[in-house]
Amino acid sequence: MAKVSRTYRIEQETADRIAEISESEEKTATEVVEAAIHAYFSEKYAEKYIGNTANQLESADSPALAALVEQLAVKDAQLAKKDEQIAKLVETVADGTKAVQGAQALHHETAQTLAIESAEQKESRWQRLKKAWRG
Repeated sequence: MAKVSRTYRIEQETADRIAEISESEEKTATEVVEAAIHAYFSEKYAEKYIGNTANQLESADSPALAALVEQLAVKDAQLAKKDEQIAKLVETVADGTKAVQGAQALHHETAQTLAIESAEQKESRWQRLKKAWRG
């Protein structure tokens, strides 16, 4: 690009700041001002065009986003229903476990009773003979 000469009035603080930056970066004041202007336009371009593209995408995705949110709500309801079913199954298993434990305890008692009765019935021949002689 062709360089042109323009004169602008700026505040003293701004001129001092340009001088500080040009000294620290070893550039001319013109290069510092040009870099600042390019940065400004790059930022504005990004805000104006890239920001609008993001907004356009956001508005285009809005129906899809709404559909996804609706699907999530349906899935949440399904999960809640499954949670209820799981809770009922856990209760059923707990009740079944109690019933099995009760049956085991009853069986144990019955087995002990039968063992005692059979021990009493199984007297040796000598014990039966003694009882018979004693009368």
